[in-house]
Amino acid sequence: MKKIISFACLLMLTSSVLAQKPFCGKFSNDEYKIFLQINFTDKNIIVPDQEIFGELDGYIGSTQCTTVWPITSSTLKGKNAAIEVINNYGSEDFEASLKMLNDSTIQYEHKNGSTLKFPVNRKWHKIPTKLTFTRIK
Repeated sequence: MKKIISFACLLMLTSSVLAQKPFCGKFSNDEYKIFLQINFTDKNIIVPDQEIFGELDGYIGSTQCTTVWPITSSTLKGKNAAIEVINNYGSEDFEASLKMLNDSTIQYEHKNGSTLKFPVNRKWHKIPTKLTFTRIK
């Protein structure tokens, strides 16, 4: 019985810690097959195969290619975040906002700069300026 109570307390503690870091984790958009890997609190995300960038706020990736868009900075204001993003070559950049709709849903909106795009089947696949991402568990 003590083990069950201890486990329940640990589970509640873990979920309260996650609730304190809303812009932390992995979120996906299944329609466009893209995802966000972010941690705007600790800013300690290493982009796979891009370790030269060091620890960053996160990145935007695609499940259809290895191209990534590192998030170089983020500014939090309540349930909103402003982000600056570059492509993995550093030749394009843009600004966007993220809004936490609830614990598992983020709304992305492109503000200005280059278009978010990924190469799919040898063609650039442009991503819309507004998208919804859901948390991957």
